Amino acid sequence: MKYLLDTCVLSEFVKPKPEPRVLAWVNSRAETDLYIAAMSLAELLRGVACLPASRPKRELGNWLVQLQAGFAERVMPFTHATATYWGEMCARVEAGGCTMAAFDSIIAATALEHRLVLVTRNDRDFAAAPLVALNPWNEAK
Repeated sequence: MKYLLDTCVLSEFVKPKPEPRVLAWVNSRAETDLYIAAMSLAELLRGVACLPASRPKRELGNWLVQLQAGFAERVMPFTHATATYWGEMCARVEAGGCTMAAFDSIIAATALEHRLVLVTRNDRDFAAAPLVALNPWNEAK
């Protein structure tokens, strides 16, 4: 099985006290089975860019460089095909009376296009999307 790591999973790697269940889950998977969406990378880059010049900003910037290098061949881009999945998915979600945040819907479309399980803490944000999601925060300790 292959997985798309949501932004919240990636952020866990740099928290002062990361959730042990998340780290254990990630560490129990083959690196080649883990992917990230370009949109998640964009969210992280924006977050770091918004920080004032400081040591934490430099450290997070360095971490992002390492993250990008580590996932170099496993960053899923937003392509014409992704746009097609996104448009169709959003139309179905809205026809069902729901909406999804723009970034979340793009991440969901990326997972759908590539048939990846979305790994996220934000169950409610993706509940309307027709995808398989997994929440490692809920895994047994």
